[in-house]
Amino acid sequence: MKFNIHKKVLILVLGTGLATFLVLGLFSYVSKEIVQRDMAKMSNELGEKSATYTDDILAKELAQTLGELAKAKAEYINRELVITRDDAATLAEAMTEIISHPENYLPKTKPDPRTQSVKNGQTYLIFAPDIRDNVTPELMQEISIASNISYMLEEITKSHSMYNCTAFVGSENGWYLCSRVVLDKNDKANFNETIPFSRERIYSFDPRKRPWYKKAFTAQEPVINDLYMTLTGEGEKGYQQIGASAPFYDAKGNFAGVVGLDYSNIDIYKWINRKSFAKSDLNFVLNEYNEVLFTSDSVDKRFFTKTIQAIDKGNSGVVQITIDNQDYYVACAPMKDINWTFCMIVSENEILKSTKSTHNYFLQQIENLKKRMNQEYSYMKGIFVIIPVLLLIILFLMSTKLSRQFVKPINELTDGVREIAGGNLDKKIKIYTGDEIEHLAICYNAMTDEIKTYMKNLEIETAEKERIATELDVAKDIQHGMLPKDFPTRADFEIFATMEAAKEVGGDFYDFYMLDEKHLAITVADVSGKGISAALFMVVSKTILNNFAETFYKQNGLAPVVAAANEQLCANNDAMMFVTVFIAVLDLETGEFTYVNAGHNPPVIYHAAENHCDFLDVKKNFVMGPMDGIPFAEQKISLAAGDLIFIYTDGVTEALNVADEEYLPDRLIKFMNETDCRADLQTLLKNIRGDVAEHVGEAAQSDDITMFALRFNGKV
Repeated sequence: MKFNIHKKVLILVLGTGLATFLVLGLFSYVSKEIVQRDMAKMSNELGEKSATYTDDILAKELAQTLGELAKAKAEYINRELVITRDDAATLAEAMTEIISHPENYLPKTKPDPRTQSVKNGQTYLIFAPDIRDNVTPELMQEISIASNISYMLEEITKSHSMYNCTAFVGSENGWYLCSRVVLDKNDKANFNETIPFSRERIYSFDPRKRPWYKKAFTAQEPVINDLYMTLTGEGEKGYQQIGASAPFYDAKGNFAGVVGLDYSNIDIYKWINRKSFAKSDLNFVLNEYNEVLFTSDSVDKRFFTKTIQAIDKGNSGVVQITIDNQDYYVACAPMKDINWTFCMIVSENEILKSTKSTHNYFLQQIENLKKRMNQEYSYMKGIFVIIPVLLLIILFLMSTKLSRQFVKPINELTDGVREIAGGNLDKKIKIYTGDEIEHLAICYNAMTDEIKTYMKNLEIETAEKERIATELDVAKDIQHGMLPKDFPTRADFEIFATMEAAKEVGGDFYDFYMLDEKHLAITVADVSGKGISAALFMVVSKTILNNFAETFYKQNGLAPVVAAANEQLCANNDAMMFVTVFIAVLDLETGEFTYVNAGHNPPVIYHAAENHCDFLDVKKNFVMGPMDGIPFAEQKISLAAGDLIFIYTDGVTEALNVADEEYLPDRLIKFMNETDCRADLQTLLKNIRGDVAEHVGEAAQSDDITMFALRFNGKV
């Protein structure tokens, strides 16, 4: 028969009392040893179970905290680098505008550190060695106009003045404009101080040879740079920089140089170490190839190997590794925008250090209980010798009361914890013993409140995401409803088109409508960007082009229609969005095909007589939206019966596979020459889309895909 603690305590105390009463001295010692031994055993079991249970809970909570801290640090580094890349892109756009339109800017001069002092944050000018002694007046004119960028350079460095940072412009012609902020020993930026310069650094510096310049030139887009060393003079100690750079272009669209922003990785270390999990934690960052980019100086290389092995096996979050028979927790958090991984390492001993005090606390309470029971036993034995009968009565009453008081809060706590573990988070453990057990009950109640709050917030966030998803579905239906879907069945021409958005809504659109009985107007366009902003700009662009085509074309021709529509788009385009457009008008009687290409991909023309496809000859017109006052050139060709025009957006030719390889125009024209272009238009577009899908494979759709086909059958 098994007894609970209450019955065990009662039986043992009463048994010991009776034995003492009957056999006074003979069994007194034996009884005392039995009681002490059994109490110690039960107390140790209770203490160990309670301590172990609490250790497990605390260890899990601390491991989760480690993961959340690693995630916060990863998001910080990711956010700072993305902001840096966006700043570099903004600088590149501004520099392109200045270089392309020098007539809009006044010449400015900037100090040369070879002969002039430069203050902290002030923009200065350096020449590469190959042009330093041969600076032409034309080059100085170019530099004086380009120096208008100095205001933005200085404002950006001031906005990043919590770091040792640099904003710069490096020209393909060899000159270099730079605004540099250097922090003092108190990590403050004093903009009244003069920056010291190394003569050797000034005379040997060539921006075109720097890693940030080469990477932006190769990518031809804003990039985040890997770590690179600063250029140092003799006796100077270099340090590692991290940042972003972006190319800029002249008025002809030719590469003109690189702008960028960087700062010392030491500043990142300072922030990371300021929010440490423990004094002994270690940190490092891996790139997308699992190569170590930067790390704390004290990290053992074996940590890199073990962590990378865990990541290669598909593990994420918090994992455990073993080095020299010592267990460690490794928290890995991704930096989504730059595809890096932040890793944080803490020894298991450091994690368990917080649980040891709780573990020892339970054991100490059990030990105190054992001592108190021993004292009670000795006291009751003395009373029993004096008043045997009274002793038995008092012993019974006291042992019953004490056993209940001792066991009751423990039972309540055990029942409450069991109910909470079963999912009843509304359960409150009510224990008013005034001791540590009551405090433990309060902690359990607080823990359930925090869990409920977290779950409530999670429900709210989930509901908000569902609402946004519903609204995007409605927006998608509205957008698709604006595109023509009823393709006319006529003898003199055929039309069919499709549009697939990369997100719920997109920026691509197509349109066709009759200007009169014999003129058919068609439009295919691609708005910059994706999502809601692109969809809104798409609606505006489609409406404006339609209105101007119907009112201006007969009197003025197609080029004035595009120019007028561009003026209207520029009037309220504060976001500087743009749209590439191919618009055309087909004379259904003569086959004359008049078209204007505003920055769009060249369409494919199928010559029925030759059964051959070529790219349509298009002139290089600017895109619509960002700049007014631009002329557009219109072109004309004659279509014969059976000829076909295939118009598409860059989502077709720039479709990426899992290896980031584009579909490319060469593959498109090759496929169209190999397929049957005399097939019905719906089948033709389906075949082209199938070839694009075969190239993309398992990769996600990277851009909106729009395809439009027009076949001229001739006058009936």
